[in-house]
Amino acid sequence: MRGLHKAYAGVPVLQALDLDVHSGEFMVFVGPSGCGKSTLLRLVAGLETLDGGDISVGGTPVGHLPPAQRGVAMVFQSYALYPHMTVAENMGFGLRMAGQTAAQVRAAVGAVAETLQITPLLQRKPRELSGGQRQRVAIGRAIVRRPRVFLFDEPLSNLDAALRVQMRSELARLHRELGTTMVYVTHDQVEAMTLGQRIALFNAGRVEQVGTPLTLFREPANRFVAGFLGSPRMNFIAAADWAAAAAGGVPPGPAHAPDDTLGVRPEHLQPADPHTGRDGAGLQAQVAFVEHLGDALFVHTSLHGSGCPVALRLPPDQPVPATGSVLRLAPVAGQVHVFNPAGRALPRPALH
Repeated sequence: MRGLHKAYAGVPVLQALDLDVHSGEFMVFVGPSGCGKSTLLRLVAGLETLDGGDISVGGTPVGHLPPAQRGVAMVFQSYALYPHMTVAENMGFGLRMAGQTAAQVRAAVGAVAETLQITPLLQRKPRELSGGQRQRVAIGRAIVRRPRVFLFDEPLSNLDAALRVQMRSELARLHRELGTTMVYVTHDQVEAMTLGQRIALFNAGRVEQVGTPLTLFREPANRFVAGFLGSPRMNFIAAADWAAAAAGGVPPGPAHAPDDTLGVRPEHLQPADPHTGRDGAGLQAQVAFVEHLGDALFVHTSLHGSGCPVALRLPPDQPVPATGSVLRLAPVAGQVHVFNPAGRALPRPALH
């Protein structure tokens, strides 16, 4: 994708966007609602018209081609199945329109149905299927065309939590087996982190950072990236608040200017002194409430002096701090990020 522009009613959605997706990789577009990621996917599919720039697939410009000639197949959030057709007819529709014989269509649909484990469903209508089964059919309809690129537009958002986990595993397996380029749009950071070989994180029509999931998580380019990935999100503490909350000396951290912001993830904060009422180094914070998640405790606090909210994640067997008690919080060495007033991340020691 080179120099892509798209606007609706004069309002720009994408501006001068450049992005490469490598052959055979699983690329995830992630970002908040309205950031332009689904629009970009529809531009690649040919379902929207470019206002500027061009798109190439396998080195061939396709921006001027109709959708059927681009070598891409798209799976939609709403499944988009024909209700009056059987599963087999839905999956084979594109092949029939392309002029393949009934025998060719039957063989292709049967092979893909075996891969997706939906052979027993081939003679059913969409209304007779569960949400997960409908999604498999929609994926099968894309696979049977053997495209050069698969496009997925939030395909799991209508499924319950347990089924989403199962479908994520199946999508990863399909990618390993097929080896075809896949581009996947989601606003769910868990899907992005678990599925993507690389992630492109969008914000307001631009790409904030591209890289592997761990690169974006560990080395965010700016405050937006740092705050989007991670749950609970990274704590952001103004340098002045950091200093005001220091008890028994300033806690360890990288060098920073007075107007910088320090960021530290909840899992990278530890109680410096588990007992309340004693002097000790660290950030002084008062416990507001505690969330029990079974595998972890999320302790929500407010910093002394500023009231800045700060969360930390503790192991489930850790003593539960009482509401209103005071903790001294110490960041893990090397795990404090620094952002300048413009929100850009500043260099820090390499993580090991």
